[in-house]
Amino acid sequence: MRTIEVFQLLQRKVLVTRESASIVRDAIDSSVKSDGGVNLDFTGIDAMTPSFVDEIIGMIDDARAASDRREVRVVFMHTPTSLSTKFLAIGKRHRTTMSESGSVWK
Repeated sequence: MRTIEVFQLLQRKVLVTRESASIVRDAIDSSVKSDGGVNLDFTGIDAMTPSFVDEIIGMIDDARAASDRREVRVVFMHTPTSLSTKFLAIGKRHRTTMSESGSVWK
């Protein structure tokens, strides 16, 4: 799976808006289509909001549907926050199973 270094693309330490998430869309689409998944590396990021995460998960689901894959593997690496109930609720809304181990969400 390809690793996308989110800070390198966005050059922002705090990820707030849905619009900022759109910058990584092409990289997500390409990785899901070719590899069946994606690693999102959040090294250098200090915070991310539920809106940003919701947009990212929506993009991943769109990429999955466009690729005709039934499932994709996604890893959020070096996350700045823990996988709280609000992020789990976002995953549930997208029919996604999420878990956490250290600073990694799967």
